[in-house]
Formats: sequence, C-alpha cells, structure tokens
Amino acid sequence: MPDRSPRASSRDAILRVFAEHVADRGYADTSLADVAAELNLSKGTIVHHFKSKEALLGELHVAYFTRRFAEVDYVHAQLEDPVSRLVAMIYALLAAHRDDRAASLSCLRELVRYFDGELNQYARQERDRYTGFVVDILREGVERGVFHTPDPRMTALQVFGMCNYAWTWYRPDGPQSVEEIVLLFSRTILGGLVREADDGGSELAKLIDKAIEIMQRAPGRAQSDTV
Repeated sequence: MPDRSPRASSRDAILRVFAEHVADRGYADTSLADVAAELNLSKGTIVHHFKSKEALLGELHVAYFTRRFAEVDYVHAQLEDPVSRLVAMIYALLAAHRDDRAASLSCLRELVRYFDGELNQYARQERDRYTGFVVDILREGVERGVFHTPDPRMTALQVFGMCNYAWTWYRPDGPQSVEEIVLLFSRTILGGLVREADDGGSELAKLIDKAIEIMQRAPGRAQSDTV
C-alpha cells in the first residue's frame, strides 16, 4: 500500500481510500475508523468533510459519474459516426474496470444501496442520463441506416449488461487485456447491428481500431489511482 500521509486530509485522499475499502470489503464492512487509520487522521476529520459514511458513498458516486460523463463528452467531441461512438463507449465502460477499478467496484457492486436512501433520485437520474447517451447513439445509427435494431433502448441495456458486470470476472492481471476484450465485445455487438459491406469487414475493423485508439488518449485515462 503506497504511503498516503502527504496531504492525507484532502477530500480526494479520503474518497480514494474509502473506495478501496468498499471495493475490498463491501460497503457494510467498511468503517470510517479504518479509513481514518490508514490516512493517519481522526474519524472526526472524515466526518467533518463528509458528515457520514452514507454521504461518503454518495460523493463517491457523484465523482464516479463525473468522470464517466467527461468520457461521454470526449466521445462526442472526437468521433462522429455511430459505430465508432458505440465502440468508444464499450471501451470506456470496460476500461473503467481497469483504470478506475476501486470506484467502479464500489459503485457498480454497491449500487443497490443508493436506492434505499436519499440518493435514490439522483442515482436513477444519472444512470438514466448515461444510458440515454448510448440509446441516442443507437437511434442515430438506425436513422442513418447503419444499425438495425427494432429497440435501441433494449440494445443499449444489452451493452450495459455485457460491460457493467465485467467486475464479476475481469482481473487486470488476467490473460486478456481490456483492448482485446473490447475488440471481441465490439465485434459481437456490431455483428448483430451492422450489415458489413463486401470488403470482408475491413472498414468495420478500421472503425473499431480508431475508436479504441482515440479512447486510449482520453483525458485522465492513465490516472488509474484517482477516484
């Protein structure tokens, strides 16, 4: 575990360590006292910043979605065609399991807890807004005649179901890289959406490669230890 004593009282440090504990132990078994001990702080300092453990979980969720929506903005600015945008979103969803792992585990695995408290409405709104971006990509693809799906929303949920539950099996030190998994997943999804031209799929391969390359350059992509 790296030394976290410098500037340990910062909110970012508290959020980061809290995310790591929740990812390792689960929300119920994470205590503010343990987070404070790792940072050489008093529990009162954490309560001063965040009021309660539930509030900390809420701020972790807000920070997580702030990063995800920054990626959405980046995809929108850098890519124009629906195929590349969809691949980029698949990359963003899967890469979060590697580059933003503690927060991803904490938010995706513990998400059900948000729907029992005051964060209910916020969590639903953010999740629906994020889902809506992928739905819009699919609808645009249908309108352009690129994608073929009778229900863009259901297809979007298929994408999220495929990617979000990667936390149950993906390991950063596993046999396949995120990029390899993105390539496989993208071809699986696009195989049901895109009617390839008579070029052996070479144009589709170029679009997939371009989307992955652009998302590898996304702001903050290398900062895997941030919350």
